[in-house]
Amino acid sequence: MPRVIFFGSPDFAVPSLKALNGSAYRPELVVTQPDRPAGRGRKSTPTAVRKAAGELGLPVLVMKSFRDEAAFETLAGLEPDLFIVAAFGLIFPKKALELPAISCINVHASLLPRWRGASPINMAIAAGDTETGISIMRMVKALDAGPVYARKAVAIGPMETAGELFDRLADEGGPLLVETLDRITGEGLEPEEQPEEGVTFAPLLKKSDGSIDWNKNALSVHNHIRGMNPWPGSHTMAAGRLIKVHRSEPCDGGGGDARPGSVLKASEGIIEIACAPGAVRLTMLQAEGRRILPAGEFLRGSDLREGTVLGGDRDD
Repeated sequence: MPRVIFFGSPDFAVPSLKALNGSAYRPELVVTQPDRPAGRGRKSTPTAVRKAAGELGLPVLVMKSFRDEAAFETLAGLEPDLFIVAAFGLIFPKKALELPAISCINVHASLLPRWRGASPINMAIAAGDTETGISIMRMVKALDAGPVYARKAVAIGPMETAGELFDRLADEGGPLLVETLDRITGEGLEPEEQPEEGVTFAPLLKKSDGSIDWNKNALSVHNHIRGMNPWPGSHTMAAGRLIKVHRSEPCDGGGGDARPGSVLKASEGIIEIACAPGAVRLTMLQAEGRRILPAGEFLRGSDLREGTVLGGDRDD
C-alpha cells in the first residue's frame, strides 16, 4: 500500500487523520505546526493533530517551515507516495509538491473554485451561501487552484454558525478522503481542472474583520455575525464599550428611517438594532470581560438603551 505522510494542525484535520488511521492509508508520519499559546493563561498548547496522533500511536514531526532542511530530509527519507494535507497552515513549495511519487492531496472545506484560501467556512456563511462542501484536490503551487478529484455538497442552515459548520465539514472530510484514495490507487482516478469562472477567495481573517457594519442590510449583518462565530467573533461599540455579539436573527419588518446601528428596542428581553435597511435581533451577547448571556440577562447588567447608536472603533 502507498506510503502516506499526513500534514495537519487544527481540529478540522483530526477526522481526516482518524479516517486514514483506520484504513489502508495509515500514515507513516504525521507533520504538524509547533505548539502555540492558547487560553487566558497563554499556555503553550500542542495542536489538535499532535494530540490526536499521540492518542493513535502515530509518530509526529513538528515543523515550523519547509526551510527546515533536517525536517525536509526526514520527509524525503520516507520515500512517500502520498502527502495528505488538511488545514496544515503552511504553503507547500515546489520541492515539497514534487516529493511524493503519486500526489499531494488536500482536503479543502469548500466547493472549489468557490472560496479558495484560508477561511472558506467563515466566508461561505458571511456571504449568505446556502451550500458549501468538501473538495479533495491535487495540490499545485497556486493557492487551492489544483484539479479536483471529488466534491461533496453540504447544505448550510440559515442560523448555522461557522463553528457548527466547521464540525460538520470536518466529519465529512474523512470518509470522502478515504473513498477518493481508494479510487485513485485502485482505479487510477484522475482529477478534473477547476473551471475558470466562479473563483472567489477567502483570506485569513483578522480580529478587526469581526467589526459589524450596521450600514449593511439586516440579512448581511446576521450572516456576518454567524460567519465570524467563533473566530474572530463579531463585535460592536456602545458608548465606548466593546460588545461581542454571538448570535442574532433577522427581524420581521425593519428599522424604518432609523440611523443604522441605532438601538430600536432594549427591553422585555429583546435587543433590536437598525440596519440599512431592516433590523436584526441580538440574542446572545457578551460585555468585555464577562460571560456570554442571552439578551434578557445581558440587559439586566447593561446600560444599553433605545436610541443608542452602535458602531465605531475602539479608542485604544
